[in-house]
Amino acid sequence: MKKKYPDKPNAEGIPLTGLSNARPETKGIGDMGKRNLRQTPFDATEYLELDIPGSKVDGDFGK
Repeated sequence: MKKKYPDKPNAEGIPLTGLSNARPETKGIGDMGKRNLRQTPFDATEYLELDIPGSKVDGDFGK
């Protein structure tokens, strides 16, 4: 099954962009996301790549 259906890498970027057959409403949502990203006073992609100490710690799940 893995040869026929290999794993795909995680998608990156603004959701709902790059769809080949998107409805106008869906394209509008993607455009709004792009517009909002351009208006942020910081680089959002740089923030997402920031490694915050302690952010990758799993909880003890009640143990």
